[in-house]
Amino acid sequence: MFQVLRRRQSGYGASATDFKFQGWILDLLFPIQCLSCSQEGEFICSNCLGKISLNHSIFYPKNSSLSGLLVVGSYRDPLLKEAIHKYKYDFIKDLAEPLAGLMIKKINDCPWFKENNALLVPVPLHKKRLRWRGFNQSELLCLEINKSLNIPLINNFLIRTKHNLAQVKIKNTEQRKTNIKNTFQINLKNQIEFKNKIIILIDDVLTTGATLEECAKTLKKAGLKEIWGLVLARG
Repeated sequence: MFQVLRRRQSGYGASATDFKFQGWILDLLFPIQCLSCSQEGEFICSNCLGKISLNHSIFYPKNSSLSGLLVVGSYRDPLLKEAIHKYKYDFIKDLAEPLAGLMIKKINDCPWFKENNALLVPVPLHKKRLRWRGFNQSELLCLEINKSLNIPLINNFLIRTKHNLAQVKIKNTEQRKTNIKNTFQINLKNQIEFKNKIIILIDDVLTTGATLEECAKTLKKAGLKEIWGLVLARG
């Protein structure tokens, strides 16, 4: 019930006053508690957030359009796994801030992103799925990163043109590749100056890597040369 109400709060068509009133009622009936220690006030308290172990490795996928891959943490971490699940499937938008905070720490481990004028690009949703969900979880992560690090967010440059079956419902690696093939395009109406820029593709979870790879392949065709993937965990 709590998740349904939180999802409705994120829907379209309501005023700012409506949102504030709905939020007040929700907080009264269902106080926000830390997913780990149950302390009231935040979905992940600062103490528990600091306990999530970060992965300091950098991956360089072979035969890939990605220049490199950054994975924030382990999906075996129970708190990180639950937070991602509630953010993505229970529509808890408030989790974007702490989860993006983990991504920010990872970016700060890679100073060349700032030195080389990086650009943030969220993995896009199809417009039908966006209407159903009410928000793009990758875009919200980008917004939080942009707010903290001032790395420009380039939205609606990479667009999703096919309303495919959700990748999570497909277990076979080859079928995932087929399902996502030719799904993305460059929005020619949104021209950007990308000479000598590094693209940071933002997504929540990487499973087989098919989605990030297809996004990177599309960006490469547009002339972008250095494309990195950044995800919260590898599932």
